[in-house]
Amino acid sequence: MNSPAPHKFAADVDHWSDIPGWFQWREGQEDAAATFPEGSTFVEVGCYLGRSLCSLAEVVRDSGRDFTVIGIDTCRGSGAEGQSNTDAHGAAVEYGGGTFAGLLHRNLIACGAADDVHLLVSTSPAAANLFADGSLTWVHLDARHDYDSVVADIDAWAPKVAPGGWLSGDDYDSLWWPGVVAAVGDRLPDAHGWLTAQWRWCKPS
Repeated sequence: MNSPAPHKFAADVDHWSDIPGWFQWREGQEDAAATFPEGSTFVEVGCYLGRSLCSLAEVVRDSGRDFTVIGIDTCRGSGAEGQSNTDAHGAAVEYGGGTFAGLLHRNLIACGAADDVHLLVSTSPAAANLFADGSLTWVHLDARHDYDSVVADIDAWAPKVAPGGWLSGDDYDSLWWPGVVAAVGDRLPDAHGWLTAQWRWCKPS
């Protein structure tokens, strides 16, 4: 008897484009690798199964320059979110017995990124406490999307960004994710829309 087909999120991968997920800022990754000096640190908060994180590792590797890449996720999902109240991570969390950490790490290994990416399983604010103020060059936020969570993420990570660095985030869309747009507007009024449905704040030098 044939075994059942694996869930899409559990299928084997060998390139970031094979990994299920939502990712619209590859151009921003390339821009960061071209803009910032070697030795810079890039942090992605909210990784899910690693689609964008493995892309960032590839961008850094292809640049031929030395950057530190860090991914941060609770690996427990965000629960039901958004206008449609969808639990987009729930099936992967259930599949992993309460966590998708194994799938995320497996994908990093399969894409050849495991030695190039530092993965922290943590809440966002707790992870921010591990870094000195002004020590990070670019932090991209793609964790929970409700107003309070985005405010907490901005408040936690903005001090960690070095002058001249970037704090940015996904799902900057007033129709689908009004909490994101409101939180960014309230905490970072000089932030602006960036790429496709992203926002970015350039920390004053």
